[in-house]
Amino acid sequence: MIRKRIEVENINEVKPYGNVRLSLGAFFLSIPWCCITPAGLSLFGFLGAAGAARLFLHEITLPLLGISLILLGRAHYLIYFKKHGSKISRAVVWLSTIGALTLWAFHFGLIAI
Repeated sequence: MIRKRIEVENINEVKPYGNVRLSLGAFFLSIPWCCITPAGLSLFGFLGAAGAARLFLHEITLPLLGISLILLGRAHYLIYFKKHGSKISRAVVWLSTIGALTLWAFHFGLIAI
């Protein structure tokens, strides 16, 4: 294999081998847009839904709290007394319960950031 040796007397004379704009363009074209774009848009949709729920559902917070208590109680009843579900469903029920308790604590001012 023959290698070409480049000798430079002045470092300021060396030109870069690429263009920054072309490199960024190639980077954006190489991203799998079919996967990243829907994920990003769903995140914006989730944030918008959370903001809308905060504004419009503030009046019915207590009825929603009651409904969530009933549904979480039913889930725990089915998991532990009726013996339905697997280890994964138990984990999901407990994660949902912990998340709901955390949200209620934030809403009622028991936890402050």
